[in-house]
Amino acid sequence: MLKIRQPYHDLLNQWLVPAIVTLIAGLALAFEQHLLVSMQFDRSMIAEGEYWRLFTGNLFHTNGWHLLFNIAGLLMLTQIFGRDLKPLHFVVFSIVNAALVGLSLYLFSPNIHLYVGLSGYLHGLFVLGCLIEIANGRRSSYLLLAGITAKITWENFYGSSEQMASLIDANVATDAHLYGALAAVPWFVLYWLTSKINAAK
Repeated sequence: MLKIRQPYHDLLNQWLVPAIVTLIAGLALAFEQHLLVSMQFDRSMIAEGEYWRLFTGNLFHTNGWHLLFNIAGLLMLTQIFGRDLKPLHFVVFSIVNAALVGLSLYLFSPNIHLYVGLSGYLHGLFVLGCLIEIANGRRSSYLLLAGITAKITWENFYGSSEQMASLIDANVATDAHLYGALAAVPWFVLYWLTSKINAAK
């Protein structure tokens, strides 16, 4: 039996956004000495009007391990859910969700003064992917959704692993995981309603 290969344009659409994010995050780490101070989430600087930090802080990382873990997570999620996301949807969701993570940290987590990393956005992408698959009739994604919900709940009650904090040389901002996941829910509702309206035309 011949295997049906995924067309090249479909592969490009699926992997374009992760490739761009990986490139930008890699460059951000490479030029960290020059860019970090002006781009990381810094509560005091945001209060003075440097609002771009709400978004750009997501693109920086504390060290190579931190970047490696986040990019590995992004690639895994793209492999699992990427075929269900159109490129424009993927781009806009990535920008909006990452910015909402930063905004939520600023508004609701006054104890967090500095923050970098993609993990909040990745949790949002995970939840969005699960919800889209469930809407498409893939019931197994209920288990994935339950798993990520349990992980976030555990982290916010008991904290993250000390081993991870040691590897990335920073405390894990579990609040960001919660905010990224929650921000994905209204986005999915909007996506679902838009899809229904377009299908009805």
